[in-house]
Amino acid sequence: MKKYLSLSNHSERYLFINISSITLKILKEEKFNKSHKSVFFNSETNHKSIFEYIKKLNVKTIIIETSDLNHLPEKITNEIIEAKLQGIKVFEVHEFYERINGRIPLVKLNTNEYLADGVFSIGLENSDFILKRFVDLFVSILLLPIALPIIIFGSLLVFINSPGNVFFSQRRVGKNSKQFVIYKLRTMKMNHNGSYTTNNDDRLLIVGRFLRMTKIDELPQLFNVLNGDMSLIGPRPEQQKYVEESVSENSYFDLRHLVKPGITGWAQVNLPRATPKDNLKKLEYDLYYIKNYSFRLDLLTLLKTVKVVLTMNSH
Repeated sequence: MKKYLSLSNHSERYLFINISSITLKILKEEKFNKSHKSVFFNSETNHKSIFEYIKKLNVKTIIIETSDLNHLPEKITNEIIEAKLQGIKVFEVHEFYERINGRIPLVKLNTNEYLADGVFSIGLENSDFILKRFVDLFVSILLLPIALPIIIFGSLLVFINSPGNVFFSQRRVGKNSKQFVIYKLRTMKMNHNGSYTTNNDDRLLIVGRFLRMTKIDELPQLFNVLNGDMSLIGPRPEQQKYVEESVSENSYFDLRHLVKPGITGWAQVNLPRATPKDNLKKLEYDLYYIKNYSFRLDLLTLLKTVKVVLTMNSH
């Protein structure tokens, strides 16, 4: 997994060579705008040397846009290579976006057109799936002696609060778009319509909010992991109707189904209080996870999950 870039040095300028849709997405990021100053260079109209910017403005990082058919003149190419040899960091703009956000950049240019920059190459190798399955089984078996008493405790809370079935099951979409039945502790009143939870949702049981904040309601999904429908870590599985809505909104959504869905995931730990308006960011996080999958990234996600649970879903 690639390491994040530190944006804490306020005196450093970032030199952007050419502007694109992805550059504009970066510049809209509040975190990025607060931590640095940007300088812009148009390779077609600016005839100065980039070393003037590097020396006068303390530039330590150059970000290049080449995907929007911007051709770099030989003079600029040579200067960038020389700058790199002198220790200046140089990034393609889509890679820079990934490194500072932990997400891949998705740009919808208009209703039926997308900026596809390395998105279609994502996916895990067979060896990755084998290792991931082994880790899933090993960790799930280790967790069961701890999880079972907590599940029983949660079940008693639900039954006392709302007699009836303490478990909730629902069909969700998994790997390769195949549907499966997910299991959770019930946190809502019986016979609700299954729509998204909202703030102050009156369908939530008194104990339901506690079970969700502590993630106790998710623990029965360990059995989904053991039977092979889910992984410990991956994109959260959605209902078929929401998948269809999301795919109609952004075609890349279906790429989430290249891997098994997870009990927790990279999107969940980075956006623990996500709302529907965060759907694009969640998708960018999910696809980043698939693109950059590694045991280290899984371990980091688990550690972040523990932090989210201990801080009750705060970020």
